[in-house]
Amino acid sequence: MSFSIRARYPLGTYRGRRPDGAPEPMPSVARLHSALLAAAGFGPRAVERDGEWTPSDIDETALRWLEDNPPSEVCIPGIRVSRNDTIAYRDDGTIKKSGPVKAIKKLPKQEGAVAVDGPFVWTWAQPPPGPVAEALRALCPDVSHLGSAESPVVLEVVEDAGGATHEYVASAGLFEGGPGERLDLPTRGRVDELVDAHRAGRSGKVGNDKAGTDERALSPAPPRSAIRSGLYRSKARPVVDVPWVEVLLVPLDKPVAERDRVRVAVAAHKALIKQLDRDAPPVLTGAYPEGVRRPANRVALQVLDGSYPVDLAGSAPSALAVLIPRDAADADLAAVYRAVGDLRDLHPWGRSGRRLAVRGDVQVRDGGSFWHEPPPGTVRLWRTSPPAIPDTRGRDGWTFLHAALLSLGFVWQATPAVPAPAGRGAERDNAVVDAVNAAGAVVLDASPVRGNRVGDYVHRVNPHAVVRPYRALLHLGGLSGPATIQAMGQSRHLGGGLLIPEDRPEGEMLGGPAR
Repeated sequence: MSFSIRARYPLGTYRGRRPDGAPEPMPSVARLHSALLAAAGFGPRAVERDGEWTPSDIDETALRWLEDNPPSEVCIPGIRVSRNDTIAYRDDGTIKKSGPVKAIKKLPKQEGAVAVDGPFVWTWAQPPPGPVAEALRALCPDVSHLGSAESPVVLEVVEDAGGATHEYVASAGLFEGGPGERLDLPTRGRVDELVDAHRAGRSGKVGNDKAGTDERALSPAPPRSAIRSGLYRSKARPVVDVPWVEVLLVPLDKPVAERDRVRVAVAAHKALIKQLDRDAPPVLTGAYPEGVRRPANRVALQVLDGSYPVDLAGSAPSALAVLIPRDAADADLAAVYRAVGDLRDLHPWGRSGRRLAVRGDVQVRDGGSFWHEPPPGTVRLWRTSPPAIPDTRGRDGWTFLHAALLSLGFVWQATPAVPAPAGRGAERDNAVVDAVNAAGAVVLDASPVRGNRVGDYVHRVNPHAVVRPYRALLHLGGLSGPATIQAMGQSRHLGGGLLIPEDRPEGEMLGGPAR
């Protein structure tokens, strides 16, 4: 019989922030542990020792048991993160002086919440010892909120909750194959760390709290040395009928202009290969032995902007997206994961130029549900950014419209949407275009890009070839889901041809130039 703690949010929303201020999509195990510690130290079960309130011995034992025993499973309900940029102002409790008048400072607080479709549940397949279980059962009702003060919660212990969506991977390193979520876990010493921080915040002499004229809040950020990251892998079968099944999202510390994204992707490609040296697999390098059939897609590197409909790791201004292809060998992927985990900075403009540093932890996302869903009442279109490059020199009478359809087919070939075509040359290309058309994909606009800086669009090209970048606006019909990440064209593996969602109101003219 399993043991579970369930958190129900009566308001249907969860509000929490990461240490860097970014919205937290779900309450972590470390947050649950801290809430239980607060209930134990300040609730009705607290005991008085040496003139201060502290957890009882049995409650402290229960909290230390949580430090050594992370949940074996979690249930994460359907969630939707609000991207509301509204700013509210709250009293800070400190004083500022404006002219002869003293007033309470007001600090900005970004409004935003996570809508939750059900409870969060943490489950231990091996129940805790009896006294620990009873202590946790008694502590849960004393937790008033989990997250910020706007997140009232009903916390309770249940048995055999069932319905777990993710399972704990105890042996996981920084990366592990398969869609999953990384949650902060308390480790041994977390109770002592928080208790010591609380006592240090209360220290001081009477009389030192005289009101000033321009005060600053003195509350320190809670320590985090006794917290680690743990992987909870999705128990659902991963989506396999998409070109790239998984995305490693690497947050970067600076925004990247569109014209520089190919250069950044190339710099990341070189850095990953350099780290692996001879162990770099063909799925990353793109250099396959003679006679080996090349897959439709290999590891692709793209740069994402903070304005795109996706939550970047840690609210970074940009991110490097490492796209993992379907059907890649486990050993090859392990090498890629290892190299991405060691990535620290990029030098797209050489060692003497501006660098991009990795900012925060890397996140693993599902390639089939990467983007936010389109808002109700809209039609999802897709635009290429940066511009795409045709995969072939084309055929007589072909235009950029044909080139875009053929590039889509090359990305989706060997999937149920675009079965592997027969024949070669023109026969093959026409069969691919016909299959893409049959799936409902439509090119609404395609226009060439005029420019003489080849490096803005593609890394390397045959000196006798003509680079023909173009922008396209597409409707993918039944070819792709509305949240699938994908790129198209010759440069799709190194920063070019990324398809960005563009949602238009229903009934609006869907044509028009691609931006």
